[in-house]
Amino acid sequence: MTAKPAAPGPLASLSARFTVERELGRGGMGTVHLAHDQELDRRVAIKVLSAEFSRVVGADRFNREIRLTARLVHPSIVPLFDSGQAGESLYYVMPFIDGQTLRRRLDVEGPRPEEEVARIVSDLAEALAYAHSLGIVHRDLKPENIFWYGGRSILADFGIARSTSDTLSGGPATETGMILGTTLYMSPEQASGSREIDGRSDLYSLGCVAFELLSGAPPFAGSNAMAIIAAHLTAPAPALRSRCASASPKLADLVDRLLAKEPDDRPPSAAAVLEALRVDTGPTPREAPAPAADADIPTDKLPPAARDLYRRASDLMMRAMQGGEGSRQKLEMARVYADKAVALAPGSAHALSMLADVHQVLGVRGFADVEQSTARARQLRLEALAADDTVGDVHTSIGVNSLFWEDDFETAGMELKLGVDLGPKRSDSHRHYGAWLKISGRLDEANQEMREAVRLAPEAPFMRVGLADVLMAQGRYAEAIGPLREALRLAPRYDAALERLEMSCHRAGRHDEALDARRMLLGIRDQRERLAQLEVESAREGWLIARDNDLRRELADLLARAEKEDPFQDANSSRQLSDKILIVLAELGEWTQAMEWVERGYYRRPGRLRRVLADLPYDRHGLASDPRYVRLLRTAGLEDLI
Repeated sequence: MTAKPAAPGPLASLSARFTVERELGRGGMGTVHLAHDQELDRRVAIKVLSAEFSRVVGADRFNREIRLTARLVHPSIVPLFDSGQAGESLYYVMPFIDGQTLRRRLDVEGPRPEEEVARIVSDLAEALAYAHSLGIVHRDLKPENIFWYGGRSILADFGIARSTSDTLSGGPATETGMILGTTLYMSPEQASGSREIDGRSDLYSLGCVAFELLSGAPPFAGSNAMAIIAAHLTAPAPALRSRCASASPKLADLVDRLLAKEPDDRPPSAAAVLEALRVDTGPTPREAPAPAADADIPTDKLPPAARDLYRRASDLMMRAMQGGEGSRQKLEMARVYADKAVALAPGSAHALSMLADVHQVLGVRGFADVEQSTARARQLRLEALAADDTVGDVHTSIGVNSLFWEDDFETAGMELKLGVDLGPKRSDSHRHYGAWLKISGRLDEANQEMREAVRLAPEAPFMRVGLADVLMAQGRYAEAIGPLREALRLAPRYDAALERLEMSCHRAGRHDEALDARRMLLGIRDQRERLAQLEVESAREGWLIARDNDLRRELADLLARAEKEDPFQDANSSRQLSDKILIVLAELGEWTQAMEWVERGYYRRPGRLRRVLADLPYDRHGLASDPRYVRLLRTAGLEDLI
């Protein structure tokens, strides 16, 4: 690519790395430019704050706040890649989103249908709940800062966000009387220049956006900025149904409450907005009766006695395959039943495949010699395939082995899809294919597969955690809490469910519930000292600081283990020690260190890279702030993840 002449003004000092292509937008606080990042060979958006605004904000405060907002990694938030100072102007760099802003959508297509608005508001509430959980307020929510991309809304421009906690940000964030934001969407407390601003200010702005999306115009207008500010401060908010008569009472009531003048009269949190909205995202798992676990087994291929044994083994497997309390006993019983089923029907591909899976899980959970168990499972799968290659169970078993143990992603996809096609009534087939779809980035399809898995096996906690995994990947953390609580009802000491419950509650801004989940997690792991420290620190310093401190203690323990054992190879678990380290680093926002572990893992097990990036419960997009990320993906042939 031929570099263009350097742009005049502050952009000139950026020309060594960025080639500015064109202006994308201009506002009162600065200008956004489309640029090409020559170092990483990708398109980015650079927001350059005006020199005047940069002086008001100040470089110290800007850098302090940017460090906080750089930790915001969420599917509905455009992340920050970089920041700095160009001449007298401050700037920050974001990925370029090749999608329409809601402003463009409104200008071209007019008011949006209620169903679409509900989805947009739900996505934004999820993003705000997460940001607010870290003590960060956006302060400039408006249609120009919201993209519609891939069927979801994405919130951009956290560059002038502020921390609600001086403790977190390192000092006072905003001087009294400084008014930041866009007047059409500005909360009364923000318009008055108050320093007492929290997440409810963003909720007011969200109400203004929702009002405009439904009615075609914002709730307040005026001939100049001061007139609009005065309206926000003193004029009664118009009822939504006075401007949009077709709005449902439920949504109209929510928008009206969001536009309350007093913060205390609005919903208390973004999580409460989600609860009030509760977008219907598909049938609940209990709406339809589930077929029997063996409903897809032809009667002429498995005698009745063997069918009963197969059913018992299958039920025990689904309840115990993720380990936890009582899992060894369940798996050993499953092996007994599967052995008997094979003895009664030695040529049954169903029975052979089930026995293979039991042996595999016994080995990888540490209940049997892993090498012997893996070898036995491999032999049984080959026998099952030779007996009947039209049985879905066989292909699902091969696919799971390829995905989690052989690092063969492509073969796994073909086999798992075939498993679903040939065995559509098997819950585990849908569960594992859903996991593959999630790793592939096909989240809507993965959601459908996981819901079907739960419907078919409503009493299997493993299925509910799978659904929660996809919801978390979609940024629907508040919605993920339900299936996780159901999984814990079925298996109260389910470590993976508690881990995800703590994360989901934290990101949904439900701190008390997150603290309860972390207490339980440390309790079942017998981490008594850490639990005691967490209790003291949460009471003294609050959840955010207590959580960070506990994560750092966890990281220290994991790194100490990594010095004594191979962190990239553990035959007894599909989650390696390196994965655990990576997850904690991601939760702490330590993306440079996290990228080091991703890179080291790729050198050891290159076929596992996609799983590391897209299967673990963290959002990989934070890694994009590290220059090695894009280069590694290109080297690995994973450009689709860039």
